[in-house]
Amino acid sequence: MATAYPLTGILFIRDFRVDAAAKGVSVAEAALRDAQATHLRLQEAHIAYRTWRGEETGRRYQAIMGQRLTQDELDKFKIGLSILIDEELHKEAAVRDAARAIEVARENVDAARQAWRFADRDRQKIIYHRGEWQKEYAREVARQEDLELEEFKPVLFVAEAEAGE
Repeated sequence: MATAYPLTGILFIRDFRVDAAAKGVSVAEAALRDAQATHLRLQEAHIAYRTWRGEETGRRYQAIMGQRLTQDELDKFKIGLSILIDEELHKEAAVRDAARAIEVARENVDAARQAWRFADRDRQKIIYHRGEWQKEYAREVARQEDLELEEFKPVLFVAEAEAGE
């Protein structure tokens, strides 16, 4: 009759923790990919806006060249240009924020990978222990069988020993 490994429950928990840590790594890597995609998208939008803003500023200046503007009209023109610049600054800030989000996501991936390594190391300890326990158990079973064989005397030998007395 084989005896079950006494730490099977702990090994099950360690397997569960390794699986959970592996899922955590997958989630963190997906978040990193999303952050990188967002950064790239925002960067491209910023570059496109900067190009468009330069062209739009030129068009607006061309539209007022040679015209006599009142101070109020000139102020509105300047406000319009400052709104364009402000929008570019917002896009630039969004790109910086996305770059910071990438760094945070990378740190999260590193932390998740480290958690997986620790969980796997703990599981490997139990697996090693189970292997050693199985070897020891096999030796003990063999020793018990040898003891049983030593104590076993065939019926024929027992009858002869009793007759010789």
